[in-house]
Amino acid sequence: MRQSLPEKKKVEDIDRARLREPVLTRDQRIVYQNGIALFNRQRFWEAHEAWEEVWRQRTEESRIFFQGIIQAAAGYHLLVERPRTSGAVKNLSKAIGKLDLFPRFFLDLDVEALRKSLVETLEFLGRSDAGSHRDFPPEMIPRLTKARRLQ
Repeated sequence: MRQSLPEKKKVEDIDRARLREPVLTRDQRIVYQNGIALFNRQRFWEAHEAWEEVWRQRTEESRIFFQGIIQAAAGYHLLVERPRTSGAVKNLSKAIGKLDLFPRFFLDLDVEALRKSLVETLEFLGRSDAGSHRDFPPEMIPRLTKARRLQ
């Protein structure tokens, strides 16, 4: 029998007062950190899959954080691995909206640095002379940086 998932929420439906950093199980923490390592190796689809595994197990309001990083990975996947610029823009924009809910540091990640990179990527893609994935400079792909140790 397939496990039913909690309903996906839109950014505007999130109660910011209930956004707390979740305590991940040991296995969830390993999968989450593996997703970070995969993202940093530009294996975006695999990072997406790892984080989705954790997201499916979470029920709290802050699970939308995982949706944000999943969409960031999907955006770069569509920009770099399976070039579809419009899909990349859509995913990166959604990721920013979700990550804007969170403080600078969340779950051992410098969220502000990631948000900044996402915005810069969208700005680059929005310029009329640089709207193609073929023109996207690889050095603009962010590296996820640790903010502090997981507890």
